[in-house]
Amino acid sequence: MDFLRKLRADVAAWMAKLAPRERVLVTVAALGVALFAIWLVSLSISRGISAREARIEDKTKVLSQVGKLAEGYRRRQAERQAIESRLKGPPVQLLSHISQAGTALGIEVTDLRPTTTQGDLEGLREEAVEVSIARVDLGRLARLMQSLERGPGVVKVRRVRVTTRTDDPALVDATVVVSTYQLKA
Repeated sequence: MDFLRKLRADVAAWMAKLAPRERVLVTVAALGVALFAIWLVSLSISRGISAREARIEDKTKVLSQVGKLAEGYRRRQAERQAIESRLKGPPVQLLSHISQAGTALGIEVTDLRPTTTQGDLEGLREEAVEVSIARVDLGRLARLMQSLERGPGVVKVRRVRVTTRTDDPALVDATVVVSTYQLKA
């Protein structure tokens, strides 16, 4: 405290020695230096605040992405558990399932051939049937494939081959490979 009083007294004595015009110039220069120092401090503070706000915004984006990923993970887990529960259910009698679905839609399904599957799926047993359907329109064929996949168990249409007919362009012949999956015992 004494140091500040002594400094103030020294500055006042020095200013008293100056001419009035010099006092005004020194005062203006001191004010300029003080304003420049205040400007530098405020600029430094505003940059610090801006940097912190940018970091907060970045972290908020990261947290948002984590939330989206967590939601996607939960959705995938629920889908996986639903499929696993369908796989653990009673086995689907594929031949009768295909025949019943065709009959329900008014499609004659008589040519059913069990096929061998290529490759071994990890922990799953696959049963496949090749179905030949003659003289069917595309809408009914699409409804048949949807009803097959929406049935009990895990049933998937693996391959579809469609050929047009020359006698009736509105109808097609189709060969469909349908598979069902079951967990290995």
